Amino acid sequence: MEKEKYRNMTISLKVAAEEKIMLKRLAEKYKVSLSEFMYNLVMCFKNQYDYIGMLSPREEKLAENLRLEKKKNAKLSVQIENAEFRVEMEMNHRIQIQNKNHELAYELKEQKAINTDQAEELKRQKEINQALVAENNKLRSQNRDQQLKHAVAGAVGILAGVSIKK
Repeated sequence: MEKEKYRNMTISLKVAAEEKIMLKRLAEKYKVSLSEFMYNLVMCFKNQYDYIGMLSPREEKLAENLRLEKKKNAKLSVQIENAEFRVEMEMNHRIQIQNKNHELAYELKEQKAINTDQAEELKRQKEINQALVAENNKLRSQNRDQQLKHAVAGAVGILAGVSIKK
């Protein structure tokens, strides 16, 4: 016959009244006796006594992973902050360029209007000059005609004077 394991030995511990109430409530919550609840706790954590008040290797590994993740998050936060700053700088630069572009476009339109006015004035001056050239040519022509008439009259007067003397 096999050796059967019977739990017939008692181990006790001292607790405060509040602790006993808390442990009884936990046992009732899981629908076991206080004795069974305490047995399961002791058996479950019997090999972890070395880690009481310290982290188990698994917990240490998780803590290290958490620390690394926090470090990554901090680094990413800085990168996001830097990226947002760069984006803000680029947007401000783009706005400055747009404003300068608008100013140049306005100046260009103003200069175009001035050039149009100057072109119209130049065209009007050209028309005046053409009218003056035509008037000048007319006056020169009249002047030549007058000179020719005077020369003919003078020649006729000389010929008349010479013929009268003879």
